[in-house]
Amino acid sequence: MQTIRDIRQNNNGIVIPSGFTANGWSNVLPHEMNVLFQALCFVVTKFETKAEMEKELNEFKGLQGTFAPPTPDMFKSESDYEGYVKLLNKHKAFFSRSNYEYPSSREEAVQLFSKWGLLIDKQDVWDIPVQPFPDVINLFELTEAEQLALSYVKLEALVHPMFSKLIMQLHEHDENTFNLSKDELKEMLNTNDEMLSEVLIKLTPYLEEAIDNMLEIPDDEKMKFTVVWERVYEDFLGQQFGNNVQ
Repeated sequence: MQTIRDIRQNNNGIVIPSGFTANGWSNVLPHEMNVLFQALCFVVTKFETKAEMEKELNEFKGLQGTFAPPTPDMFKSESDYEGYVKLLNKHKAFFSRSNYEYPSSREEAVQLFSKWGLLIDKQDVWDIPVQPFPDVINLFELTEAEQLALSYVKLEALVHPMFSKLIMQLHEHDENTFNLSKDELKEMLNTNDEMLSEVLIKLTPYLEEAIDNMLEIPDDEKMKFTVVWERVYEDFLGQQFGNNVQ
């Protein structure tokens, strides 16, 4: 197993395991538990003992008031309060279906993370797995619709970085019309047939015209396609760079 403490010296930023999103956790956990997990990633990356980590968690503004029972005075309006309570009850029902009790404190949430394998408690220090990372599908009772939705999340988590790489590679050429074969694209992305098919499907909405019979074209045959960069800037680059600024 590879953990955050194993690789943190090779990373200048905060290590957040990709499996947290890819394996469905960011989708099924409530906002306060998402915030807590990211805070744990920060303290595990930056500090040496559990005591130091707990002290830093106590000072996180984003964790203040989390897991406390909601009251109307905590919200701007009655409708905001009612909406939050409705969402909270939905999360509680989801937990209960799998025989988990929704945490009423940060300490209880940390215990759940440890139970699920998202946090490794080594008595005097915490650590967090990077690879392999626990999967929601193996730890929760899910409906068929939920399983399907999480399968899509996992696929998107795999495809999007490869799609991003393609967009960046094409953008470097300062043109919008390309004439490339699948073999050339696979070499460019260092990927296989299956992943390239998913990437090309994801690229289609950003093309002036869809490539006819795209999946049937032989690997060595050139495909001519024109990228509408304005759509890319709107949906992809703007979002990516916007996140970096925040």
